[in-house]
Amino acid sequence: MPIRTDAEIQHDVLDELTWDAAVDARQLGVSVARGVATITGQVRAYSEKREAGRLAEMIPGVSAVIVNIDVQSPDSFSDAEIRGAIRQTLAWASYLPEGAVDAQVDKGWVTLSGKVAWGFQRQNAEHAVRYMKGVKGLTNAIAVGDRSAPADRIKADIETALTRRYDAEDQHIQVSVEDRVVTLSGTVTNWWQRYRTRKSAWNAAGVEDVHDDLRVVD
Repeated sequence: MPIRTDAEIQHDVLDELTWDAAVDARQLGVSVARGVATITGQVRAYSEKREAGRLAEMIPGVSAVIVNIDVQSPDSFSDAEIRGAIRQTLAWASYLPEGAVDAQVDKGWVTLSGKVAWGFQRQNAEHAVRYMKGVKGLTNAIAVGDRSAPADRIKADIETALTRRYDAEDQHIQVSVEDRVVTLSGTVTNWWQRYRTRKSAWNAAGVEDVHDDLRVVD
């Protein structure tokens, strides 16, 4: 693919934000410098802020995304009301043991805490809260169990999963593990493969976090 100019990237990011109905882009602006896209402005929900960053990442030529968006919710909920709604939502989640995750709320900013057995449980709890009214920001401090899992076993489990999903000759993904944090590097052919690779890493027992340094190339 030819090298794209910052102006071309900026145009496509703005178009994508405007096109996707999950984001109200009327008060958003985009600037691009050397492939780094910065999104500024305000939205009505935290989910829109997260989605704006995700959409920008998918545009060819974008090397990194900086999201400087303020969440100005039209809903007027107290921190206690938001916390109560979060706790009720998580209590009904079939993927979480009862009482495994708690939430604290400070001026709309939510901090999730607790301990779960699997990385996907940590992810799903964050995903559930991300779309709730009144939430202006989110810190996921949920710990993942099985701290005894050695790095070499985590690495081997992820690599085995990737081998099941992709042909060996198409495999250009490197996996490294340190302090239960997985770093994925190398190249993938599309964003769906990138998503599946990241999901495979999260499914390994003992994974605390996943850093995605993968590049999408045609």
